[in-house]
Amino acid sequence: MRVILLAAGQATRLRPLTDALPKCLIEVGSSSIIARSIRILADHGIERFTVIDGFMGDLLRERLRAEFPPAWFTFVRNEPYATTNNAYSLMLARYACDEPMLLSDADILYEPGVVTRLLEDPRPNRLALRTRGGVGEEEMKVVLDAEGRVRNVAKDVPPAAAVGESVGLEVFSADFAAKLFDTLDRRMLQENRTGEWYEATFVELIERGESIHPVDLGDFRCMEVDTLEDLSRARELFG
Repeated sequence: MRVILLAAGQATRLRPLTDALPKCLIEVGSSSIIARSIRILADHGIERFTVIDGFMGDLLRERLRAEFPPAWFTFVRNEPYATTNNAYSLMLARYACDEPMLLSDADILYEPGVVTRLLEDPRPNRLALRTRGGVGEEEMKVVLDAEGRVRNVAKDVPPAAAVGESVGLEVFSADFAAKLFDTLDRRMLQENRTGEWYEATFVELIERGESIHPVDLGDFRCMEVDTLEDLSRARELFG
């Protein structure tokens, strides 16, 4: 299995901290956000990482190669990072489509048990679902079908219709990944949907008959860091 880490964005909501620093290199406790994730994943036996960088990408590469074995990493640059969204970044990881993949946003903090639960689930395609604490307008909200599979995942889902939040961690089979990258290629390169979230491609595949199952994280702590308020809370929970 290969991990795809998306780390291209500018994180404007965290300025001035991110004026000259990728968000994922902000420290929480004794480690940067991304290094914490890499360490947890390596402890689960995964040591192959494709990092899609963009803003201050050279600094990110330098820091990761200094902290971990350089052979663990393949780096891909999202050159138009300022004008594209994470779906475009994910498309750039296409070469990994011939094997199972764990997709992760690089700005997530979580307990090791989150990865354990996600990896131990036997279903081929699944996403980590936070069901505790409610969801707001900005979260990537999840709707399930009658069989308990993901039917929709999007920010514009009304909170009252959602079962919880997709936290930005997914595991996909090699077969699903190949279809995912084919669809991303079309949406990004032919239809010029470069500003959209990658979840829109998940939904298209679901509508075409593919299945993604939720993995409820229960009481495990997991959060995304987008704002200064998020960062303050993260340092309380994980510092």
